[in-house]
Amino acid sequence: MIGLDTNILLRLFLKDDPEQCKLVEDLVEKLPEIGPGYINRITLMEFVWFLRRRSGLTRDDIMDGVAGLLDSADIVVEDEQVVEETLDVMRNSKVEFADAFIALRNREMGCRATKTFDKTAARAIPGMELLT
Repeated sequence: MIGLDTNILLRLFLKDDPEQCKLVEDLVEKLPEIGPGYINRITLMEFVWFLRRRSGLTRDDIMDGVAGLLDSADIVVEDEQVVEETLDVMRNSKVEFADAFIALRNREMGCRATKTFDKTAARAIPGMELLT
């Protein structure tokens, strides 16, 4: 496996630096031979955060991008099932990726609940509870 850093994913998705994008495209083409490419959950969280806060892309664009990573035969995403469930929660609510992922990952680790002050997240995410 070849680990992929956030900046590699950003070039792949945003195509905003021709020189670096060419290098990333070359790497992606080689993944069937040298890979697969591996995206850990921290990298994925940073990737989504950057896209949501800095790129001006919509939630739908970002969800499509993450779904595309999951669908790639040459990319392995850590906690893939949790990421898929996170996207489902996002599609059915207004919660952000990080909130859903954190609560769902905590559930996977055996937590009875994840406490929060975020009322929207507490209503929409299984296992997220409002701390009152």
